[in-house]
Amino acid sequence: MAAMQTSSNTDDLVRKRRAHQKSRSGCTNCKLRRVKCDEGYPECSRCLSFGVLCNYDIRISNLQPRYAISQKFSDKFQIYKALMTSVTCNEELELELNDDNLARLERFRIRTVLSIGPPELEQFYENEVYRLTLRHRFLIQFAQALTSIHDRYLSSTPRRRTIEEIHYWTKGVTLFNNKISTPLHHSDRDAIWAAASMLGVITFASIEASTPEEAWPLTPLMRHGPEWFKMGQGKSVLQQLVRPDRPDSIFQELFSALPTIEVSPENVPQEFIKLYELDSSYADCNPYVIPVTHIFATRNSQHPVSAIQLFFAFNGWMHSAFGNLVLNKDPRTLLLMVYWYSKISTGPWWLRRRAVMEGQATCIYLETFHYDDVIIHDLLKTPRCYLFNTPL
Repeated sequence: MAAMQTSSNTDDLVRKRRAHQKSRSGCTNCKLRRVKCDEGYPECSRCLSFGVLCNYDIRISNLQPRYAISQKFSDKFQIYKALMTSVTCNEELELELNDDNLARLERFRIRTVLSIGPPELEQFYENEVYRLTLRHRFLIQFAQALTSIHDRYLSSTPRRRTIEEIHYWTKGVTLFNNKISTPLHHSDRDAIWAAASMLGVITFASIEASTPEEAWPLTPLMRHGPEWFKMGQGKSVLQQLVRPDRPDSIFQELFSALPTIEVSPENVPQEFIKLYELDSSYADCNPYVIPVTHIFATRNSQHPVSAIQLFFAFNGWMHSAFGNLVLNKDPRTLLLMVYWYSKISTGPWWLRRRAVMEGQATCIYLETFHYDDVIIHDLLKTPRCYLFNTPL
């Protein structure tokens, strides 16, 4: 019997090895990105779809963008022309128009900018947002920073921020602060909103923690909330100032194209209605009503709300009473945050790492400091299982 069991275990191991068989002769790009190379020649399909030159040939650098040498000069001229038509005499910082920057801008256009918004609006980001970026130097700096972060996430060591990211981020913030400290022109409003959106993505993607213990709400270094918290509050102020949903804004297309979120208490499980007192006579002034109904909302009556929509929705509430509950680490609010983290962790790359890290940290916080709350622990099981089984 023992021999049969040993044989069975051996067979299981063999099957597992076969199921996870790796490509031994794939290109270096695929190995760096940790995806399986199909070993197609002269270029694999992974590199073709990703927009980089396949590097079976060691003379080709890693993750080199696919555009011809002759196009570099054309791109450099177009960017230089765009800069000269938008620069004011007060902008003192220069953008280095070298090949690395041009390559990074190309990766921003064909890859990174497409990940900022919902998949159904990729064409809008590739065309409208990219063209807007080339007209403003602070947006170009943010595009450089965001693409550098994306490059790091696709590398084999996506942990800590690089000097390059911080360099472009700092220059972009300096230029952006100069812009908003002066009277705003009507034509600058779309660029201001684009900058606020990029900064929000950059901030959320730039998490320094490598373990849940180093992340909010466990770390004592973030007594005033995580870094993205204040960014969400600032963005809400800018939204009132520039009104990106106005008829003449390029972002009006984005707001009108987003699917409607159907919010209804009928979608909320009974346990949550009871815990958050949604059926009480004080529901109108209950700070939990809107977040809870959005967590369990549907889109077009069929599909769940997208991770990006849910991310921006919660960001908009951080300047309200709900935001104060988050900062005070109210246990019921933290339970909602765990559900939020678990849902947005299914989104694009810039949401995933922080959502998983801070989601795990919030679970540990509730288990440590509210271990006697049976109801919260019971409702915590589902999102906790997902967060602790999601790779970073």
